[in-house]
Amino acid sequence: MSGDLHSRMLDAHARPDPAALIALYTEAADCANDLDASCFYLTHAYVFALEAGAPQARHLHRRLVRHGREE
Repeated sequence: MSGDLHSRMLDAHARPDPAALIALYTEAADCANDLDASCFYLTHAYVFALEAGAPQARHLHRRLVRHGREE
């Protein structure tokens, strides 16, 4: 993960900004070097999306299912 992405994540946590957290953790998942790391970030994005009632939750869930991390 780039330093810039990490800084943006910290800023989003500090505000807190659920929409930014969903987007940033999804971005981190997309940039991760391996499946475990990607799914770690996807899980966080999914939880933030569920908590916010965001429509992205459905897509994030499908991605986790596709990787065998969720049923």
